[in-house]
Amino acid sequence: MARLIPVGIDLGTTFSAVATLDAAGRSVMLPNDEGDLLTPSVVLFAQSEVVVGKDARNAAMVDPALVAEWVKRDMGSPFYSRPIQGRYLPPEVIQACILRKLRGKIDAELGPDARCVITVPAYFDETRRKATADAGEMAGLRVLDIVNEPTAAALAFGEMAGYLDARRAPSGVTTVLVYDLGGGTFDCTLLQLSAGRVVTLATDGDVQLGGHDWDLRLMNHAAAEFRRLYNLDPLTDPAAGNRLLQAAIEAKHALSARPRTHMRIDFQGRSLDLLITRELFAELTADLLERTAYTTRQLINDARWSWDGIDRVLLVGGATRMPMVSEMLRQLSGREPDRSVNPDEAVARGAAIYAGHLLAKAGDEAGSRFEVTNVNSHSLGIEGIEPSTMRKINVVLIPRNTPLPARKVERFTTKSDNQRSIVVQVLEGESSSPGDCTSIGRTVIRDLPPGLPQGWPIDVVFSYETNGRLRVEASVPGTGQTAQLELERSGGLSGGGIDRWKRVLAGEPGFADFDRAVCDLLNESGGPTTAGSAVPVGPTPFCGPIPPGAASPIPATTATADLRSPNAPNPLQTSGSAYPPAEAMVSAYWGGAAQSAAEMPGSAALRSPTDASAIMLEGITTSAGLGPGAAGVGPAPPPVEPGGSSATSDPAAAAAATSSAFAAATAAATPTETTVPETVPRREIPRWLVIVVGYLLSAIVGLSLGYLVLMWLRPESFPRPW
Repeated sequence: MARLIPVGIDLGTTFSAVATLDAAGRSVMLPNDEGDLLTPSVVLFAQSEVVVGKDARNAAMVDPALVAEWVKRDMGSPFYSRPIQGRYLPPEVIQACILRKLRGKIDAELGPDARCVITVPAYFDETRRKATADAGEMAGLRVLDIVNEPTAAALAFGEMAGYLDARRAPSGVTTVLVYDLGGGTFDCTLLQLSAGRVVTLATDGDVQLGGHDWDLRLMNHAAAEFRRLYNLDPLTDPAAGNRLLQAAIEAKHALSARPRTHMRIDFQGRSLDLLITRELFAELTADLLERTAYTTRQLINDARWSWDGIDRVLLVGGATRMPMVSEMLRQLSGREPDRSVNPDEAVARGAAIYAGHLLAKAGDEAGSRFEVTNVNSHSLGIEGIEPSTMRKINVVLIPRNTPLPARKVERFTTKSDNQRSIVVQVLEGESSSPGDCTSIGRTVIRDLPPGLPQGWPIDVVFSYETNGRLRVEASVPGTGQTAQLELERSGGLSGGGIDRWKRVLAGEPGFADFDRAVCDLLNESGGPTTAGSAVPVGPTPFCGPIPPGAASPIPATTATADLRSPNAPNPLQTSGSAYPPAEAMVSAYWGGAAQSAAEMPGSAALRSPTDASAIMLEGITTSAGLGPGAAGVGPAPPPVEPGGSSATSDPAAAAAATSSAFAAATAAATPTETTVPETVPRREIPRWLVIVVGYLLSAIVGLSLGYLVLMWLRPESFPRPW
């Protein structure tokens, strides 16, 4: 059997990189066809070919309508934020084009036996992670797993410092804060390294904040100065705007090496040589830097850690080269930031190390010399109903920053006699409102034994594995009946859609091939749809160019950065005791081998912040229609009706009270017959008439007040009219 070769891919917002392991097991970078270690994550869709890298980036300054950039920020959305030649493409398809370019070099240098690990920001949710895995599959890569970028960077640091080999590792435990500011995303993660162990304690981040936002601030400042001087706006021309953005990027890089630089702007025969200093740049972007500082402080608070307990602050990502970043972290932490690993290479190298670890572990080889423990970046829960209000709420079962694998056991009871099913809507997010969370799947636990009385207990077990797989088990005590269901990452493109795009990307496609694939897929599905939904988005037909003025199918929030105030609480974060303290995680893990969360000493922190003893789950109103397809991801569950199948997670003694509360709330909500009054259309008053009347009234009031004042001052000359 051929030896499998581990490969790590850093799929970045602005640049991507590839690394592998040499014969000695050390990470090495793999240059692209042009000899560069970094490949621009830019795609040019020409009619006869798809170009990735430098040439695509240069084309963006000439014909930006054919170029896709910063696609990573749109991952998890149904479509890329703007059309390419009048066609909206899924972002994972564009990312697959970048990975296909990288795969060409991997195949040429390493052969067909390469196995890859692709990195994602730690704060990516399951929808974005699934989209990244789909991109790798469409590109023809053999993807072993998805790993968090800060974890990969910590592995690269661990390799350099010798922590990954337990036989030669330094003694003691080192706590590291990884500050990862990339081109389009930001992560901060607290980890601990010891002999042969890498343990993630907590993670936080912002998927809409990165070095690109600093570039935009410089670009907008230069455009404003040009408008002030010449009354011309270079941003009105897309090609000129891209040239200005490139000048801003070069100025940002120059300011990392010297205190001042110049930006030259040329537009419509006019030129401007603009002086940019570090002080001005810091002033323009102070709020962006504060957003990263705020998130970092929140991470330390949520983990219940202190700066005194942090040994190193590791800088990762090209944007950390800005002097303002080091200065901020120096003031925040009281120590000098660590630049011992190359910020552009650390993530790819760590991913290659992790790929080698997975291959060695799967083959039971001696190469697996270390253990990695990660945490979930978002809380995992289910949709339930609060009996007192009958409102749907998110019942968090596994809070974020819980060490994986995690296991949660909850007891429910049947709500009615002869109940046959329970609907479980799996949610990811911190909000108590299900609508503000991400639905990652829906499962139906069915075929419960017939004849169960009301209030009969049902034990439900949620198991969340390190690879993102969720397993739901239900058992009925006293009957020996069990139901089991495994839910992997859901949402995004269907299996058929992935296979179709994989065939397109397997050749030498041009945009015409993408155009045909989009039309075929949309004709099959009846129109563009949102991820995991069968509801067409908007009325615009998508086989053919989008007519001018047609409504975009992209939600307005798709390409909008999160510009919340750094002093305001993050809606995706909740501080307090809802999260397991980092000390509990450390004591649970360092006491021995990785254990399930239910067995950990700190597992009490896994309790839901909402008291689940009175929460109901929706059920299917009748069991007659249940078939083999009833379990798994499907359409939204129907609303609970009187007498429908539900469950309440309370002991049997409380079932009757819950049932009566449910019945009372349902009776109160029973619709009554009402008469809708006929609407009388309003007459439109001409605008000119409103203006004339307004002027006349103003004149009358003004003259009257003036006469009263004169009458008061000169009564002999201005007698009273009455």
